[in-house]
Amino acid sequence: MNTIKTTVTVLACAAILSACGSNTGENKQSADTATAAPAAMLHSADSSDTCASDIPVDSANKMINSYIQSIGGGAQTENLYSLIADANCLRKYLNAHPEVTNVKLMFAHTLDYINTGHQGQNAGYKSGALTLVIAGYDAAGNYVLINGNSVMDQMAPCPDRCPTVGTASSNTITE
Repeated sequence: MNTIKTTVTVLACAAILSACGSNTGENKQSADTATAAPAAMLHSADSSDTCASDIPVDSANKMINSYIQSIGGGAQTENLYSLIADANCLRKYLNAHPEVTNVKLMFAHTLDYINTGHQGQNAGYKSGALTLVIAGYDAAGNYVLINGNSVMDQMAPCPDRCPTVGTASSNTITE
């Protein structure tokens, strides 16, 4: 389970980092959070970058390939390789709520999986059964909800709804 958490976190961070490209906000990350990742994995892309860290592509690919190998990945697998978030939705949410200091990515079953009689049943790594619920929270640790009562979901599972063209059609990251 740690491998899927690591893989999904890396992929979700890639989507979230696209929302961090602007330097209009201030770095709201605490020193405790900044030191939570192993120092060997941290690499500051730019001293003016407001996002905490990144990892080299070869490290990301090593992590991704290890996960895919662990689930017996291949062309005919139904196991989840990645979840794809709409960057415009993330950007819109974060821009509308500058008080968000962190984003929590929570593993969840899809409503389709639950509504077909699988409430509370282990889905393993099955694509289409797992998703991430995304909720930002403020410096006080309180959730910042969309319109006061909603959070983000609608992750596209891969395989099932993977990109079919471009470098993102690969399971690993190409430079």
